[in-house]
Amino acid sequence: MTNEELLTYLFAEPSHILVQPMATWLTSSRRFTTFVLTFRSKIRKKLRATHDEASLRDLQLELATAYRLVQERTLSLVYEPPVSHQARGPDFAVTFTTKMTFMVEVTRLRDTVTEQPAESHEPWHPRLADAVCSKLGQLMPQCSNVLLIGMDTLPLTHTSIHASMSHIQQRAERNDISFFQRYRFRDRAAFFQAYQRLSEILVCEIRDSCRTSLVCWINPRAKYPLPSKVQTVLQRSHTG
Repeated sequence: MTNEELLTYLFAEPSHILVQPMATWLTSSRRFTTFVLTFRSKIRKKLRATHDEASLRDLQLELATAYRLVQERTLSLVYEPPVSHQARGPDFAVTFTTKMTFMVEVTRLRDTVTEQPAESHEPWHPRLADAVCSKLGQLMPQCSNVLLIGMDTLPLTHTSIHASMSHIQQRAERNDISFFQRYRFRDRAAFFQAYQRLSEILVCEIRDSCRTSLVCWINPRAKYPLPSKVQTVLQRSHTG
């Protein structure tokens, strides 16, 4: 299947806003083309079922993440790996060489006026807490889990993201009932059981080019931290 045939298969309309980025990625990367061919039915279904602009941008970030990850030859991907114990699993199962597999969940922190209601001009920290805590339930047990958060601009620093994550832990440690109710955790033990599955967070600035700004936070409570060499490859995939 040629790239042109693949694009025709994926998109119902040639004017679809993701046609151009997909065409660019397919042209520039054989590994990404192989990824798309392998999961073309799933990608086609998502492309044709997604219509509003905000959700399309979410999907674009998901596919851009796949593009960046497969540029690292030591990484291979499975898109939306099947899970049996929960309703929804992570976006990617990522294998480093043949030695280990970890999970990557992708989300976008929406920050434009058109995407947020007028009353929701929150500071970054509560919205970051929402992005993190709402994803904890999708993290897989007995393996490393990475949460990648895309932002249109990157106002966060290493210091500010550390402060935000410390605040989340403190609310859980003092048995903040409203906190548990907001994110649907039964109690402190249930929260930390999920929280310990989070190995690290990558917050990246969304850009059209491959290069991007990146802020990383490694969870000191992680039960399965990523090995340092895997951290290096993962971070390089979004900055190199």
